[in-house]
Amino acid sequence: MSSAIVVLGSPNDENGGLFPIAISRCERALWEFKRAGACKILCTGGYGQHFNATKNPHGKYLQDYLLSSGVPLESFLEIALSSFTLEDAILSKPILVSNSIQHVILVTSDFHMERAKLVFDHVLPNIKIDCSEAVTLATDDELKKLIQHEVVAIERDSAKLHKLADN
Repeated sequence: MSSAIVVLGSPNDENGGLFPIAISRCERALWEFKRAGACKILCTGGYGQHFNATKNPHGKYLQDYLLSSGVPLESFLEIALSSFTLEDAILSKPILVSNSIQHVILVTSDFHMERAKLVFDHVLPNIKIDCSEAVTLATDDELKKLIQHEVVAIERDSAKLHKLADN
């Protein structure tokens, strides 16, 4: 079964430097890559005022981090130039399908996994999805804000998924 690790992006700084959340996701993806053996990696993240206003897509910064950690260039699939979680799944789908990927290891942060899994299961119903959570290193207040955002975002994304299913 052809497998791919899908690494979801998060904000970077104005120079493309990855913040701790993105680094923890990359580290988790690296761990999964070493564990899985022969598989591909799909990094997500394009551009957006709220997370990446540089000239390169965010997914490129994720790839660069993983390349510098020893992942060979030929292991990477095309970057999904997404701006948010639902777009991560929608834009990843044609890349995964065109590469005959039947199994995905979805890598994102622990606080974000519930929503990411909901979205990816809906958008990719014919692909087996396993989850791999990166631990979020944040203060209690920061983590509380991230979790509160996810509660609202799960409601919003659930409504969008229902509308997509109706079309």
